[in-house]
Amino acid sequence: MNRQFLYILAPFVLLLSCQDKSSTDQKTDDQTIFFADTLSGHLESTADVVAITTLFDATEFEDPIMDRLLAEIKICNPLTRDSIIDGAYPCSPKLFQFYTYNRKRGLEDAFLLQVRKGVNNFPYRRLLIFTRENGELVLMNGIIGYLVEKRKSDSGIDDLVVAVVDNIGGEYMRYDVLIRYENGKYHFLEALGDLEGSFEHNPELKAEATRQIGDRIKEKELIY
Repeated sequence: MNRQFLYILAPFVLLLSCQDKSSTDQKTDDQTIFFADTLSGHLESTADVVAITTLFDATEFEDPIMDRLLAEIKICNPLTRDSIIDGAYPCSPKLFQFYTYNRKRGLEDAFLLQVRKGVNNFPYRRLLIFTRENGELVLMNGIIGYLVEKRKSDSGIDDLVVAVVDNIGGEYMRYDVLIRYENGKYHFLEALGDLEGSFEHNPELKAEATRQIGDRIKEKELIY
């Protein structure tokens, strides 16, 4: 769809369409797809920006603590790496990838968990954000989509660019958005781009896209 008409028609599309989280997207595979102009050039890692591509191609976790963390949050079967048993998926690096986000705490107490599409029969990738409170790991945020970028913040807790995955009337859509930690969890801050490209060079488009995409994310709980 021509970008000129995308956001003019979007309110009507959103009202007339429905999202089924159980629908499997037929247009994309499980690999992270980058669009060169989407993030205004933030595709290479620097001292303050780390670009992320999750391929799920490791054969072992980098740190034994990762196995223990997966067992603690009970998201998979810790007894296997290669088979689904009684509906429980194996605790395998082919399915799960860890990232840090809080430079004030170790991985054991704060981590991002990228979960592969299809795990526990969920049709999209998920990014789960955990923190430890009173000795227990709790889910701080969940995002339907995947991690694209980490940006260093003065707070010590990284800003995150995430690709939020949506299904509008059976059509695949992806929104690259910036989220920031405030008051105990991450919150949507602004929209950066979509499948058509970046919003960064058009302030009016960016403001309108931020409003509409923010409403969509809230309505469908794409970030929760």
